[in-house]
Amino acid sequence: MSYLGADDCPPPPPLRAGLRALMLHEACESAGGVARLAQLLCVSAEVLAHWLLGEETPPEEIYRACADIVLLDGGSASS
Repeated sequence: MSYLGADDCPPPPPLRAGLRALMLHEACESAGGVARLAQLLCVSAEVLAHWLLGEETPPEEIYRACADIVLLDGGSASS
């Protein structure tokens, strides 16, 4: 699955997916898509896609960076 355009975040994970997966998804929406979030996190879109799909767990520093992105956005992407 390829996520490379604006607003191309996958559907939100189920609530049971955990806080990290939900935070990554919210950061994707706040950033405006996978490509932009990958750029902000300094990772490839392919690696980010694995994290977004729950295939791998992102490192702690990625989780924290995503939290910062969401907090700085102020929730405007989901409004």
